[in-house]
Amino acid sequence: MPVRPSRKNTDKHATPQVVVPDGAPSWVTPELIEKTLEVWQRYYEEELIPEDALAMIMGTSQLFQSLADGRRHETVRRSGPRKQP
Repeated sequence: MPVRPSRKNTDKHATPQVVVPDGAPSWVTPELIEKTLEVWQRYYEEELIPEDALAMIMGTSQLFQSLADGRRHETVRRSGPRKQP
């Protein structure tokens, strides 16, 4: 289990260095990890780490992929006059 290092920085003007965890897809950037941590930290009592952010990102990615795959099986209905068979 990863150790939860403190991301708190005493220098308010310094940018924290966020590292993308090993095994992450190439489209996951340090900025995406950092933004995910920034957005979600307020909802967690325990400090989140980059591995937590990656798990959130990948879960969301899988959800969107499932939704996109499901749409392929739907009939696209067009607006216009309705025709009776």
